Amino acid sequence: MLILVCLVIFLFSSQPGEESSKISNDLIIRKLGHFSEYMTLGFFSFCYLSNFFIGNNKKKDLKKTVILSFLFSVIYASTDEFHQTFVVGRDGNIVDVLIDSSGSLVGILLSSILYFLVMKK
Repeated sequence: MLILVCLVIFLFSSQPGEESSKISNDLIIRKLGHFSEYMTLGFFSFCYLSNFFIGNNKKKDLKKTVILSFLFSVIYASTDEFHQTFVVGRDGNIVDVLIDSSGSLVGILLSSILYFLVMKK
C-alpha cells in the first residue's frame, strides 16, 4: 500500500501545471490535497515500518518507527517538490514541503494510536 501511495503522489506531481490547475484552481483545496496525500503517506509508512521495528521494547521501538516514518515522509516530500521543478508549468515550493510534512506527522500519529488500540486487545 505504501508503494501505491508513493506512486499516486508521483503521478499527481508529474501532471503539467495547466492540467493540474484544471483539477482545482482553489489554493486551499490544493493545499488540503497536499496535506491529505501526505497524511496517507505517513499513515502507511508507519504501518509498513512497524512490521520491522516494533518488537519487545515497544516504547523505544515506537519512537524509532515514528522518527523513521517521519524522516521517510519528509525526504519523499522534498524529492517530490524537486521533481516538480522538471515538470512544465510547475515549481518546487518549501511551503508545500512543510504542509506535506505536517500531513505526514498527523498520519503517523493516527497510525501509531490505532496500532496501540489494536495491540491492547
